[in-house]
Amino acid sequence: MAMTQQEVVDYWIDKSKEDLKAAKVLYNSKMYLHTGFMCQQCIEKALKAFYVHAKDERHPRQHNVQILAEMTGLFEDMDDIKKQTISKLVPLYIETRYEDEKRIIAERLARLYCKNLLSETEVLYQWIVQLMIS
Repeated sequence: MAMTQQEVVDYWIDKSKEDLKAAKVLYNSKMYLHTGFMCQQCIEKALKAFYVHAKDERHPRQHNVQILAEMTGLFEDMDDIKKQTISKLVPLYIETRYEDEKRIIAERLARLYCKNLLSETEVLYQWIVQLMIS
C-alpha cells in the first residue's frame, strides 16, 4: 500500500530528527567527521520532506543540500546565515570517499567548528519544519 503525501513527509521529518539527535551524540563522543555528516543528513532529509510537502511529488534522488534547497525554492528565501550553513554542509556528504579526502574534511571539523555547525543545523532544521506546519 502506497504511503500518503503526509506519511512520506512525516517519514522524512522523523528521519531528519533522528539524524540531528545522532549528530549531538556523535559530537559529545568527539566524533566530529561523523557529526558533520549527520548534520548534512539532517538537512538533506528535512529538505526532502519539504519538497514532498510543497510539490506533492516523489523526492529527488539528490544529496547536495544546496541543489535540494534550490529545487524546493527555499534557497532564495534563506538569510545569509542559513545559506552559509548550507554551503558548509555541501562537502560533508560522505558517499564513498578516499581516505585523503576524509582526512582533509576531518581536519576542518574541529570541536568548536562542529559545535557551531550543530547549532546552525538545528536552527535551519527548525526553520524548514516550521514552514511545513504554518
